[in-house]
Amino acid sequence: ALDQALDPLLDGIRSRLRYLCEVGLGYLTLDRQSRTLSGGEVQRINLTTALGTSLVNTLFVLDEPSIGLHPRDIDRVVGVLERLRDQGNSLLVVEHDPQVMLAADRVLDIGPGPGENGGELVFAGAPAQLLGDEGAASRSLTADYLAGRRLVSEPRAPSPPAADAAAIRILGARAHNLKGIDVEVPLQRLVVVTGVSGSGKSTLVQDVLYNALRQIKGEPVEQPGEHTAVEGHERIGELLLLDQSSIGRSSRSNPASYIGALDVIRKRFARTALAKERGYTAGTFSFNSGNGRCPTCGGNGFEHVEMQFLADVYLRCPDCDGSRYRASVLEVEIEGCTGDQTGRRSIAGVLAMTATEALAFFGGDKELKRALEPLQAVGLGYLRLGQPVPTLSGGEAQRLKLAGQLAHSVSQRKGARGGTLFVLDEPTTGLHFADIEVLLRAFRRLIAAGHSFLVIEHNLDVIAAADWLIDLGPEGGDGGGELICVGTPDAVAEHPTSHTGRALRKHRAADSQIPEVIEVPEGVADARPPPYLPTPASPAIEILHAREHNLQDLSVSIPRGKLSVITGVSGSGKSTLAFDILFAEGQRRYLESLNAYARQFVQPAARADVDAIRGIPPTVAIEQRTSRGGAKSTVGTLTEIHHFLRLLYVKLGIQQCPDCGIEIRPQSRETILERIQAEHAGRRVALLAPLVIARKGIYNELAAWAARKGWF
Repeated sequence: ALDQALDPLLDGIRSRLRYLCEVGLGYLTLDRQSRTLSGGEVQRINLTTALGTSLVNTLFVLDEPSIGLHPRDIDRVVGVLERLRDQGNSLLVVEHDPQVMLAADRVLDIGPGPGENGGELVFAGAPAQLLGDEGAASRSLTADYLAGRRLVSEPRAPSPPAADAAAIRILGARAHNLKGIDVEVPLQRLVVVTGVSGSGKSTLVQDVLYNALRQIKGEPVEQPGEHTAVEGHERIGELLLLDQSSIGRSSRSNPASYIGALDVIRKRFARTALAKERGYTAGTFSFNSGNGRCPTCGGNGFEHVEMQFLADVYLRCPDCDGSRYRASVLEVEIEGCTGDQTGRRSIAGVLAMTATEALAFFGGDKELKRALEPLQAVGLGYLRLGQPVPTLSGGEAQRLKLAGQLAHSVSQRKGARGGTLFVLDEPTTGLHFADIEVLLRAFRRLIAAGHSFLVIEHNLDVIAAADWLIDLGPEGGDGGGELICVGTPDAVAEHPTSHTGRALRKHRAADSQIPEVIEVPEGVADARPPPYLPTPASPAIEILHAREHNLQDLSVSIPRGKLSVITGVSGSGKSTLAFDILFAEGQRRYLESLNAYARQFVQPAARADVDAIRGIPPTVAIEQRTSRGGAKSTVGTLTEIHHFLRLLYVKLGIQQCPDCGIEIRPQSRETILERIQAEHAGRRVALLAPLVIARKGIYNELAAWAARKGWF
């Protein structure tokens, strides 16, 4: 009977532990707080939970499950996704990693460009067609990069540091799993820290180096990780950590104000003849303060209506119609570089332009061109100048920070004050091959200006383009924390035991190879039937004429029971299709199936701008989000392993005294009395028992009674 009770518990524990190892999280401890995990780690933990539930006939929507994984471990995640598919589920994965794309049953490429230049279906088919049929994929940038027709980084000789070059030295790093390593970080170079997940990269770069340098410079953030010393800090002027956290929560902040271009634009409007005639200054053209902003909405462009029992409503301002300015201020217009009267724009019209459109409009203005070029340089030319920064994705926010530094470096003399050390943690998260190419060019531009980059990265294109690599390992957790090798990408590729070196060799030797694809004729059953064969009402999920956000009247068919990957450049509309349309519609239909009493507690999302969605099954989203759990939320509770362990110990475990090790067993009153009389014969014994059990309240009378009896 005990074995029958133990088997389900042990199976549940073992299966979840096995899933954690399969998705590359074997280095995590079960008591690690969930709020210390990255977004990619939380997503893969949720993926293991989905496997443990054994759901079938379900649509899983995932957001880049490969984030944070070394190339060695990508195949493990692909295996997990295939297992979910083979259980009878449909998978829709937003992904940029070539290993995941080539393992998919179907690839959907959204593009061809970002923003308003995207939102179209440029390719839909098997990976073999994406690489082999140039006609079918003629508009696909993804196909060009996968097939080797375009390169993320042109081949160039690395720039290794000289023996006496400026560098920062970390001595005796012992934080977490680091094994007392000494590391040298060359300056004015692109230095990439590599290694499998959990090998100690973030500990070395952020916990030790970044926190130590901030403390040395009198700007402490957190206590640095344990180390002996950090040398060479005087060789850098500033230290900046560019992560993917939000820039701000205010809807008043926008790309133009963040990079300083809005100040220049407002001065241009203040110089016009009409502005001078009316006495307008640059401050008049600010929607944050002054008399130029709309008095009704205070420059927000919308009015906030609080609802007592429903979600708050935001209505477009009836006076300024969302422009944020008074009508008299909008009468002031400025000419573009052509001088065409039909091309005149008000301040609201300029803020509605994309950075690319503004560069063309102000092409003859050198100061404005210099202010706006950083947005184009980091691949954010599709952003509107007045777009609120809280609406940006994590990757866009990180690149906007980089654009701000590019704009700041324009006015700095090369090498002034020792330059800035930029610290980045996986900057390629959410980026397409084309976006990575633009990002690397921005890195090189700042390095040429005398700055330095220290980047934690798993992307092989970035690793291959680095000047210097620092490889940690060999494994994660206690099996990591060692310095495996340092050197140029060529030197690391030749290292016999480096996982990064092995991945680099494979990347260079077979950059455009695709897995063997078995063509199955129509009408013939799949040669690999899953263990569970679902019988869906429709063979595919059909989305008809989607116009949400930047989607251009897009219609697409997603096969059920298959692994489909959505790819495309950043801002092309991938997440809009996967999450804002498909997942939101699946959730909305589920909520509408509840009774009226249940629906009053959960407000369904508004219907997306789409004509119809057919054949959609129950939908589960596994997104890349950092956990907001408290101190009691751990890896064990997230994976439900803790619940199994509690049941195992409480119900089936053998309790023992922590002091003497004697087994604790239930005994009757008679047995207890006999044992006391036998073991304590001839002595006075005080037997205590609780008078109040599992009841709340204040018991003053009971306490007074106990005091009178002499118990206190």
